[in-house]
Amino acid sequence: MRQSPGLHYLTAAAGLGLITFYGSENLFWSAPMPGMTPLDLLLTAIAYSVCAAAVLSAVLITGLTGWRALFLGGALLGWLVEGVIVGTAYEAFPLQLVWTPMAWHALITGVGVVGLCRAGVGWPVWQQVAALAALGLVAALWAQFWPLERGAMPGIGATLVYLTGVGLLVPLGNLMLDRAGWLQRPPAPVLWIAPGLLLLLWVAQSYFAPSPVRLSVPVLVLVTLWIMHRLGAPPPRDGVSFGEPAPLWRHGLFLLVPLVAGVVAVPGWRLFQGLGVNQPFALTTGLLSLGLWFWLMVRALRQAPARRLV
Repeated sequence: MRQSPGLHYLTAAAGLGLITFYGSENLFWSAPMPGMTPLDLLLTAIAYSVCAAAVLSAVLITGLTGWRALFLGGALLGWLVEGVIVGTAYEAFPLQLVWTPMAWHALITGVGVVGLCRAGVGWPVWQQVAALAALGLVAALWAQFWPLERGAMPGIGATLVYLTGVGLLVPLGNLMLDRAGWLQRPPAPVLWIAPGLLLLLWVAQSYFAPSPVRLSVPVLVLVTLWIMHRLGAPPPRDGVSFGEPAPLWRHGLFLLVPLVAGVVAVPGWRLFQGLGVNQPFALTTGLLSLGLWFWLMVRALRQAPARRLV
């Protein structure tokens, strides 16, 4: 039986939610936080799926594709998660608008995790393995900061369960994207459910905790949507492709990332007792992501609009 565009959309949103949840939460935190429960992970994954649905709607409406959709879509995801689901985007204003929404959600999760997952399965195996191992080493390097903030870190067993066990969600999410295949725009009521829910949540939060700083996230979201609109494809393109389906074992190779990250990070915690990599890491990724965003804005200013944003 042929699935409707609405069901394909929901499948793709759930798959993207699982992948981005792992990239932006597990890889970021490196090891389980004290008191964390499976229910916490479940609720966080659901929140990411709702935000991923809103991003997917933006991509379908604007027609943007390729790495630009991964990067700008990741930035939207970051501002929705950090500025609507939680309020960390408004802390240390305006630095937190870049770190982590742009520097991690857009650059590392969007381009690095989602992009590598979808493109890597089409490369020669050795290239995919090398890229995944490199991503794992980057995650292990970032993890060396945590002992300075969190004190004693978990052992190899708990860390690998957190990274590799939950990492199984990433191949599952990619199989869901394979099933979605070529994704056509669903009916408008379906397309606007997630953005509408997030908008209502932001309005409610702003009503009970009003602050001019809270306006920064919707402004950045609107500007990014405008960039996506200007750089998107014209009609008759009305869908997005997640690439060709791949065998399960090719998607499963992603588990090299958490394996490398955990096996390298845990001995590093014991040896170094924490390294101050957070500032150079955030500075490098922050400047790179901010530069990419402004460069795409300049490109959008020079690009004639392809279609109305409706």
